[in-house]
Amino acid sequence: MRDTLCRLALSATAILAVIPAASAQQLPVIRDNQLLVDGKPYLALGGELHNSSASSPEYMQPIWDKLQAMHVRTVVGTVSWEDFEPKEGQFDFRAVDAQIAEARKRDMRLVLIWFGAFKNAASTYAPSWLRSNERRFPRAIAQGTMSEAFTYKGAMPKPVLSVFSPELLKADRTAFVALMRHLAEVDTDHRVIMVQVNNETGMLRDSRDRSALAERAWKAPVPPQLLQYLAAHRSGLKPELDAVWSRQGRRASGTWSDVFGTDWQAEEVFMAWHFASYMEALAAAGKRELALPMYANGWLGPQDGQPLAGQYPSGGPAKRVLDVWRAAAPSLDMLSPDIYAPNTKEVLADYDHASNPLFVPEAQFRTGDIFWALGQHRTIGYSVFGIEDGRTDGQLAQAYAELFGMDQAITKAQAEGRIAGVLLDDGKPVVIKLGGYSITVQETMALLKQMLLDVGLQAPPPPPPLPSETEGPGTRPAPGDGRAFGLIIDEGHDTFLVVGKGFTADFAIGSKLAEVDRVEEGRFDTQGWKVGRVLNGDERLSIVPTDRIGAIRIKLMRPRSN
Repeated sequence: MRDTLCRLALSATAILAVIPAASAQQLPVIRDNQLLVDGKPYLALGGELHNSSASSPEYMQPIWDKLQAMHVRTVVGTVSWEDFEPKEGQFDFRAVDAQIAEARKRDMRLVLIWFGAFKNAASTYAPSWLRSNERRFPRAIAQGTMSEAFTYKGAMPKPVLSVFSPELLKADRTAFVALMRHLAEVDTDHRVIMVQVNNETGMLRDSRDRSALAERAWKAPVPPQLLQYLAAHRSGLKPELDAVWSRQGRRASGTWSDVFGTDWQAEEVFMAWHFASYMEALAAAGKRELALPMYANGWLGPQDGQPLAGQYPSGGPAKRVLDVWRAAAPSLDMLSPDIYAPNTKEVLADYDHASNPLFVPEAQFRTGDIFWALGQHRTIGYSVFGIEDGRTDGQLAQAYAELFGMDQAITKAQAEGRIAGVLLDDGKPVVIKLGGYSITVQETMALLKQMLLDVGLQAPPPPPPLPSETEGPGTRPAPGDGRAFGLIIDEGHDTFLVVGKGFTADFAIGSKLAEVDRVEEGRFDTQGWKVGRVLNGDERLSIVPTDRIGAIRIKLMRPRSN
C-alpha cells in the first residue's frame, strides 16, 4: 500500500510539473463588459469546431496545427453529454482532457460548449439511457402546425425533451456539475476561459410545449421575480416585450394568460422564462464548482422565413425576450447571438442591450463583421463556425494575424470610447466622429475610379471575386469579404491607428481638413507596435491597402484656427 501511495504521489508531482506557472493566476472573469484572462483584457478571437470534431482526439490531431497556422487564439470546442456520461453516474473525461492538453501545447484558450439536454431546439446529445426512459424524462409535445427548418418529409424525428421535467433538470445539472468539478481539478492554468450552457435552446413546431407538465406551468401564476424585473426595468425593455406586457395593462400578478395573453408572443415569453430558469439552475450549480464566465447562445428570430416563435426556437434567447432571460438567469454572464443572416449590424445592435457583454460564438466567414463588432459594439470575442474548414492563407487568418498583439490597444480604446468600426456595406461614404475630428470614410477603389475618369482615363476593371475562405471536400464555399472594413483608434495627440482594407479616411475639424504629418506602416506583436515603412508622396493617397488587411499609424497636423 505504501509503495502504491508513493507512486501516486510521484505521478501527481509529474503532472503538476508540466503545468505552467500561470496555474496560480486568477480565474477568467467578465468585468465592466470586458473579458479578463490572467488578469488582463483578452479578445476571444477564433472559431468554433464542427459539432462532432472534438469527440475524437485522433480526428482533431491535425486540426490543432492548422488552427495555429490560422492564428486562431481561442477555440470553441464541445462536450457531448452522450459521450461524457454514457451510463448514468459514470463520466468519461477523455475528450475534455485532450482539448485542454492540445490548447496548452499551443498557448490557445478554449470555450467549451456543454451539449446537454438541448441542442438546436432538440435533444440529440442526451444519452441513450435518458432518452429511452420517457416515463422518467417526458418529451415535449407540439401541435406540429408549423413547418420546421432543416428537415424534410419522411425524415426520422429528433427527440425533444420537455424543459419542464424536474428529472431532466436534475440529470443535466448533475452531469454539468461533474464537468465543472473536473475542470477545477485539471485545468489549473485556465485554458478554458468560458462555458456555453446548452446550445440554441427553445422549441420548434409550436410556440409552447403542450405536455401535461407544461400545461400545469401555463396555468400557474407568473413568478413575481419576472414581474418585478419588468417593472424595475420598464424604461429599457425591448419594445416587443413591453408591447406584450402593456396590452394586458402591465399587470403585476396573474397567470401567464392573464398577464401576457394567449397568442404566440405570450407563449414565447412563457417558454423563455422556463428555458432561462433551467439554464440558470445549471449555471449557478456549475459556478459553485468553478466560477468561469457562462453564457447561452441564441438562434436568431424573428427572421426572414421564420417570423413566428416556433418557426425559430420559441423560448430561446431571441431578441424579443432577452429581458426575460436576464430576469430568470442572473448567473449567465451574457446572451450571445449566432449570426448566419446577412444583417449583422442589426443583430449586433439587438444584443448590445441592457449592459449585455457581446460575444459571438457562431458566425459565417465574413471578416468585416468582426471589425464592426470590435469597433462599434465592444465585443469581447468573435467566433466563426466550422473553423477547421478555413484556409491558412485566407482572409480570416490574415485578419487574426493582424489583430494578434492588439488586445490591449483595442480593449483600452473600447473601455475609453476611442474606437470606431468601418464596414461599408453599400459603398456610400460615412462620417465618424472620433478624437475631436470628423473622419470621412470612403471606398478607395470607387475614389480611384472617379479620379481616373475625371482626367479622361479608363477606369480599372472590377476586381475578380475573392477566393473562398474554406477548403476541403464537403465544405461550403465562403467567398472572401469584398467590402471595405476596419478599425480606427484615437491614440491622442492627433494620432490615429487605422487597421483594415479598402477604405480611405480624410480627417477634418469643422470645415477644415487636417494635413498629414507622418504615416507609418507597421503591425503589433506581443511587445507592441513595430514600425515598418514610412509612407510619403503618392503612397499617402491610399494608406490602407486595397488587396489585403494592413495597419498604419497616422499623425496629423491640426488645422489652424482663424
